[in-house]
Amino acid sequence: MKQLQEFIYPNSIEEALSFLDESTEIIAGGTHITVSKNQSFKRLVDITRIGLNYIKKEDHQVRIGSTTTVTEMIESSIVRKIGNGILTKACQLIADTPLRNIITLGGNIARYYPWAGLPVVLLVIDAEIIIVDKEGLEQTISATKYFKNAKVKTGEIIKEVVFPVQSDWFYRYEKFALTTVDYSWLTMAFGAKNEGGSIVDPHIAVSRITKVTRVSEVEKLLEGKELSKLNINEVIQTLRTSVNVVSDYRSSKEYREHLLGILFKRMLNEMKEEGK
Repeated sequence: MKQLQEFIYPNSIEEALSFLDESTEIIAGGTHITVSKNQSFKRLVDITRIGLNYIKKEDHQVRIGSTTTVTEMIESSIVRKIGNGILTKACQLIADTPLRNIITLGGNIARYYPWAGLPVVLLVIDAEIIIVDKEGLEQTISATKYFKNAKVKTGEIIKEVVFPVQSDWFYRYEKFALTTVDYSWLTMAFGAKNEGGSIVDPHIAVSRITKVTRVSEVEKLLEGKELSKLNINEVIQTLRTSVNVVSDYRSSKEYREHLLGILFKRMLNEMKEEGK
């Protein structure tokens, strides 16, 4: 941060937006600064005082402000109702306590580093991301669109994330790591409805082994299938061939492909058991 000249605490979204340009970096928790390769910014704008720290229940949805911390989400009884606890579980598996106290919802999805734990949850639960631009105009982007080809641009701020509350869905989340506070080797989430013993509207998302993405090939294969007659081995094989799994120094591509199949097979078996 040798180029840093200003550190600003705006008191409103409008004030924060007025400072944003190519030489400015937005922070809330600020953890990304420690791993960012771009250290050319001259101004840091801390948005923790602009009123985006909240969790609100409205009808059949929950709105969570972007500067809400992971710890605050874990402690919220409202958040526990989202996806039958899937968001709470994902939050509990992020880093350690000191980091959970400063990592924010907005930060986790604005940067979406490979190890970020929340993007897969947003994808399977059909969350919507509200972004405000420099003119004060708001746009609502589906999580699927956001993680596929959109990104927060210079002059924009993530205001909040809107989560539907769907108690009749089956949801599961898995993070595989050496320890609970280690970087993930594989992050995966699954959601679907069980209608009369058949899988309806399945959503599968993975990250860390590849760019965060939904696995549409497997979703199509599962749609309408009866759980009792499901050929799980066929599903797992399709899953492994549909995801462009990458290797890194932690584990090989082959190991991660095997792990991917094991975790998803566990989720499908749990859905079978829950439906009995």
